[in-house]
Amino acid sequence: MCGIIGVFGALPDQKLFTRARDLMVHRGPDDAGVFYSPDQGIALGQRRLSVIDLSVAGKQPLVSRDGRFTLVFNGEIYNYQEIRRELGGVYQFETKTDTEALLVSYIRWGEKCLEKLNGMFVFAVWDREKKELFIARDRLGVKPLYFATKDDTFYFASEIKSILACSNFERRLNKQALLDYLSYRYVLGDGTMFENIFSVLPGHYINIDSSGEVVQKKYWDLPVVDEKNDLSEEEVLKKTEELIKKSLKYRMISDVPLGAYLSGGLDSSLLVSMMSRMSNKKVKTFSISFAEDGFDESVFARQVADYCDTEHYEFILGADDYISLLPEVIRYKDSPLGIPNEVAVHVLSKELKKHITVVLSGEGADELFGGYGRIFRSGYDFERMQDASNLTGFEKEELAKNLQQKYCSQEFESITEHFLGQYTYFPFDEKMSLLNPEIFEQGDEYISNKKYFQDFFLKIKKLSPSEQYMYIFQKIHLLGPLYRLDTSTMSGSVEARVPFVDHELVEYVSSLPLKFKMKWKTAEDRQDARVLNSDQISEVKDTTKYILRKIAEKYIPRKILERKKMGFPVPLNVWFEKKENRERVVALILSPNAKSRDLYDPTVLKSWLVEEAVTGRRGYNLWMMMNLEIWMNEYNVII
Repeated sequence: MCGIIGVFGALPDQKLFTRARDLMVHRGPDDAGVFYSPDQGIALGQRRLSVIDLSVAGKQPLVSRDGRFTLVFNGEIYNYQEIRRELGGVYQFETKTDTEALLVSYIRWGEKCLEKLNGMFVFAVWDREKKELFIARDRLGVKPLYFATKDDTFYFASEIKSILACSNFERRLNKQALLDYLSYRYVLGDGTMFENIFSVLPGHYINIDSSGEVVQKKYWDLPVVDEKNDLSEEEVLKKTEELIKKSLKYRMISDVPLGAYLSGGLDSSLLVSMMSRMSNKKVKTFSISFAEDGFDESVFARQVADYCDTEHYEFILGADDYISLLPEVIRYKDSPLGIPNEVAVHVLSKELKKHITVVLSGEGADELFGGYGRIFRSGYDFERMQDASNLTGFEKEELAKNLQQKYCSQEFESITEHFLGQYTYFPFDEKMSLLNPEIFEQGDEYISNKKYFQDFFLKIKKLSPSEQYMYIFQKIHLLGPLYRLDTSTMSGSVEARVPFVDHELVEYVSSLPLKFKMKWKTAEDRQDARVLNSDQISEVKDTTKYILRKIAEKYIPRKILERKKMGFPVPLNVWFEKKENRERVVALILSPNAKSRDLYDPTVLKSWLVEEAVTGRRGYNLWMMMNLEIWMNEYNVII
């Protein structure tokens, strides 16, 4: 696991380039290297966190024997031993690293090597002979990579701060990215919060030839549900369990101590139980929570730890520590935080680094197996809004009452509008009233970035609405939790691995019909649900993550299996109702020197900050605005 950086074109001074690389020392505290060639117009750098082959053999940049190819690489190639065996007949390996296996596979197969890799990765290869640079990102975007072009020079790095440090980019706010952030907690597509700095898309690679032309191509895409799938439940359970075990076995390969996050929920509990059965020693597990009532899951984590006989560690995070840590975590991430628990994961990573270097986490299970029940099942609501002809008159009246209770409307012009109405964290009318019309265009299309979602919905229009929503979460939403996990763990020099985001597992499960992910509890429940809305249905009339729960029956206690989804909540409303915390936000955002102040309508801003009670999502809204101001200050961002 590492941080990588590169410049192709007019190179910065080598000392400046090295300083830019070392801004990512948290990603790689164990070693560092530079390949710097003004004659070729290429500079590559890397910070190393040693995980596989701890010797100097793993040093990067790695140059091929003939000197033609130079590689920098961040991540893990889990099937590197299989690749080494396949290439053993044509190449004599000198190290035990996945880095060498990756370089040789690229030399042998070119971009086709991407089809053979199982792992989380970003890497860059410089071809001295062709004077071409090749960079690639893993299929699902577990590892981040950013790039920018200025004055015919191409820059890339694992973190944006390193691009900024070795170039003279103007630090200007990307206004569309800000709207995405307020609406969805993260930036959509290849944008970033900085104008003219971009993210390499998951499942894509980029070629930059000697002329400087930048071409980005897709090499993998998420499969669409196969509605003709007629596999039996027994077959699906067997295959899914095999794939989870294979993925977990890969991700337990390490030359340094490893452990797992444990919340006490289904996903982390299943992983920990499986790990305990695969390991010949106690698994180390870690949890963090908040002292406020309703925000402490430690009792559930402790139950699982006891059941699996793990070496368990617990931590509590308070409001003062949380708020004071925001600037530090934002500096690691190079953007406003999107998910409130990022601070907690950062703190936990710093603590668990005292015991382990690799941690396994349950991200991806909700998106893949159908865990966001109220949203995924709401596709059923949309179906009945379009056609309720199979209901009796009384049933139609009952359904209309329940739909009105949830949506305050039964008319949506499109499935995209229905989906975004639930998905956004900042309702459209509130954003319209809050944002300064002199800076932001008006209208739903622009404010909500609706077209971005419409293009994906168009591709999957033949699927049922619920299956469409699940696809959108896998394709778009999952990047947010993965980005949070990467930055929050690497800030503590810890490598996070995500067994549920193995591409072979994802390809198989994502193509399965809805019945294997969300299942009616009984025929009577399905009949009752005909007149209920998705909030009334989810986890009451149906079972979410059905096949995962069935697999987990032989691994974890039933009381854990039957727990309702809690997520990882942070008591923002509770904290911001306290006078001293509210005053900190007010002082920050209403300051005459606040960089974000001009983004808002001053009257509405003051009302939100000073006059209104913190209810519903308002605490979350205030937290996002606080994050934005801290980020703009830390990075001296202009509007």
